[in-house]
Amino acid sequence: MTKIMIFGNSPLPFENEKKLSALGKRTWQFTKPLIDDGHEVCLVCMRVPDAYEQKDLQDLIVKKEEKFLYYSLSENEFRKQKSLLNIYNDFLPDCIVSTNIFPCYQTVNLGVEKPLWADLFGHAMAEAQAKAAVDKSDEFLYSYWSQEKNIIEKADIFSYVSTSQLLATIGELGTIGRLNRFTNEYEFGYVIQNGIIDEDFVHDKKVIRGDLVKEDDFVILWSGGYNTWCDIDTLFKALIEVMKVNKKIKFVSTGGEIKGQDEKTYPHFLNLIINSKFPQNFIMKGWIPTEDIKNYYFEADVGINIDKNIREVRLGCKMRILDWLRAGLPVLTTKVCELSKIIETEKIGFTFKPTDISDLKQKILWMASNKDEIRKIGIKGKEYAFKNLNYNVTTKPLRKWVKNPAFAPDKGKIKRFDKEKNVHISYLEKLAKERYDDAVKAHKEIKKAHKEIKKLGQYIEDMKQVIKMRDI
Repeated sequence: MTKIMIFGNSPLPFENEKKLSALGKRTWQFTKPLIDDGHEVCLVCMRVPDAYEQKDLQDLIVKKEEKFLYYSLSENEFRKQKSLLNIYNDFLPDCIVSTNIFPCYQTVNLGVEKPLWADLFGHAMAEAQAKAAVDKSDEFLYSYWSQEKNIIEKADIFSYVSTSQLLATIGELGTIGRLNRFTNEYEFGYVIQNGIIDEDFVHDKKVIRGDLVKEDDFVILWSGGYNTWCDIDTLFKALIEVMKVNKKIKFVSTGGEIKGQDEKTYPHFLNLIINSKFPQNFIMKGWIPTEDIKNYYFEADVGINIDKNIREVRLGCKMRILDWLRAGLPVLTTKVCELSKIIETEKIGFTFKPTDISDLKQKILWMASNKDEIRKIGIKGKEYAFKNLNYNVTTKPLRKWVKNPAFAPDKGKIKRFDKEKNVHISYLEKLAKERYDDAVKAHKEIKKAHKEIKKLGQYIEDMKQVIKMRDI
């Protein structure tokens, strides 16, 4: 078995803190299968700020879990290379696996010589573009690129959430010189779709039915953060339209703003609701404890996801949809990301066109009138997810790689383009001189040929005169 050091984010799903982000879920998706396979695992996580109930946690907490060693670090502590190196030197792994962009960035800069798998959970520059559009500022684009560039320059192999992201990253690798003679037949990475733990959720208490909503209300559930990709305006307009027709339609939301990433979308949505005709039909719970979220899945009729038609979404994936599928909650989502297209193709959920208020309105009204039908689709979605999207299935490429981890074939041989410019200029100068010398040589040959042609012309004229003399 292999000694594996994993870098990621927490809280993890089993920790039941007040806020569970997609970062923690992705980290656990990569960690659990490796533990289950019997490898010796050391997990090092940066705690997501504002996700923990307790505010005065120690900067570094070490936990010896049943089957793995777990280090939980504050953001400040995780930023210290010395702290990470101390943990590394205590464990001395055979290889490193890292997920999410900042943990990947910290890992590639440790300066250790071990094969490294970097999971690029979402396309950094597409996410940066979406944030720039919401914030109306491009000032932080370079920061995103600096991290992404460092990772793709130094890691040995990568994983992505979609085929589109894989192709986009291959393009990035080309721009920094990694599509070179050494990697011509090398597989730089694999798609690892977001996955689920193949264990049933358990409904252990009532949270909204019979209290915040009536037993016969049609409940549309939103769970998770309101990020830069959310098309809140289309969602709000469609909800108001359906509530005009059917006042038993209720919108229940768990989640809220994402500090440091998007602090504008959620407040904007709340403002729209407060000034609407049906504020009482919106139940906005904000962030709730992780252990309670599953109960909302069982008491809702449909989970809704609504995306802008932007690159962040086209290249990405939606973790929350996986939770709904796991619970058997019918899914209603914009058809933009790769997962939404699978949902439509496999007929395991419902999709609608981005920005299309009318399409969304008609879908919701139909679903509210056909609860039995959509429940059947929810069950079908659960069966599909348990079979095809569980942790062990989605992480097969990673599980295979850690058995025999290896450096990329261009390790230590990479010629960065930005450091090659002087060499390239010298090459161009040499090429230009060779071309000039060839031109001079050709010019001399042409001059010589011209003289010969001139001599030949004179000879022809002389011969003409000789012929004339003979005729006389």
